[in-house]
Amino acid sequence: MRISWQLYGYGGIAGIVEEATLCQQYGFDGVWYPDYQAPFSNEPELYVVLTSLAHKTKSILIGSMITDVLRRHPMVTAHSFASLSHIAPGRLVLGLGAGGATSHLPYGINMDNLRSKLEEGIIVIRKLWMAKEKEPANFKGAFFSLIDAGSPLHPVGVIPIYIAAYGPRMLRLTAKYGDGWLPESHTPDSYKITSDNLRRLIEDFDRDPDKFEMCLGVIFYPFETDEYSYKRLLEGAKHYLATYPDILWIEGYSHPGLRTHQIVVNKELWDKLARDIPNDLADETIVYGNAEDCVDKISRFYDAGCKHIILEPYWIERDRLFEAISITGTKIIPKLP
Repeated sequence: MRISWQLYGYGGIAGIVEEATLCQQYGFDGVWYPDYQAPFSNEPELYVVLTSLAHKTKSILIGSMITDVLRRHPMVTAHSFASLSHIAPGRLVLGLGAGGATSHLPYGINMDNLRSKLEEGIIVIRKLWMAKEKEPANFKGAFFSLIDAGSPLHPVGVIPIYIAAYGPRMLRLTAKYGDGWLPESHTPDSYKITSDNLRRLIEDFDRDPDKFEMCLGVIFYPFETDEYSYKRLLEGAKHYLATYPDILWIEGYSHPGLRTHQIVVNKELWDKLARDIPNDLADETIVYGNAEDCVDKISRFYDAGCKHIILEPYWIERDRLFEAISITGTKIIPKLP
C-alpha cells in the first residue's frame, strides 16, 4: 500500500516545501496539493507550488488534488505538467475532477456540462502529450478543439491522470480514461462496493484493472481525541459526506441528489444535509486515534480495495503538524500492508 500526505499549506510556499521535504524524510510515497482558488483563501497557486516541490524534493511523488479543465485551458495544463516532468521525471500525477464551485462561480466560470468538459479536456491533454511535429493533434469537440497542435514542450515519460469520481457517469469516464481513481470520504463498505464496480467497468473497456491505482483521501488525526477535537472531525466528515450523494445512497441514506458545486454555495442547505448524517457513519470515513487505531482503520480501506491512501491533515492543530508527520512515518507506515 502506498501512503501520501495532502499538504496542509500554512506558512506560504516555503512552509509547504518544508512540510513536503519532511514527508520525504519520513518515507511517505507522495505529497499532494489542492487547487483551491476561492476569493481571499490565502492559498498559493497550484502550479507554482508544484514547481517548487519538484525542485526541492528528490524522490517523492507529486500530485494535484485536484485541478480541472475549467479554469485553465487543457493546453495550459498539458504544457505545465510536461514542463514539470523535465524537473521531476517519473514523479508526477495529474489529478483531475469535474470542477467545484467556490473556486469557479465567483469568477463567472460556467458550471454546465461538467462531465463532458472533463472528458474532452482529458482527450485534449493526452493528444497534446502524444503529438509530434510531423504528427500533430487534431480534435473537434463541443468545448475544446485542436488544429495541428501539440504541447509546446514534450513531456518526459508518461504522466498518469487520476480522476475524482463518484456517480455512475463519472466512474465510467474514469474507467475509460483514467490511470487511477481519486475519491474521498468513503466508508470501507462504500469503497469496496464502488471500487469493485469500477474494476468491472475497467474490464469492460478491455483495460487491466491491476494497472490502475485505487486511491482514497481521508480525514486524518493521529492523536487521541478529546470531546472538542472529535466533534471537529465529525463536523468535517459530515460536511464532506453531504456533498457526495452516491456514498450516502450506497450506505442506505437519503440525499436530494444535488452535486458538490450545487451544495457548497448554499450554506444553509449544506449545514442541514450535514446534520442529517449519523455520527457513526461519519466516523467510518475518518482515520484517527493512536498509531494502532490508525493502522487498523487504514488497513480496513486496504482490504476494501484501496492501494494508495492520501491523508488529509486539515483538522490537526498547526503546532502538532510536524509531530503528526513523524508519528505517521515512524509508527504507522511501517505497519501498513
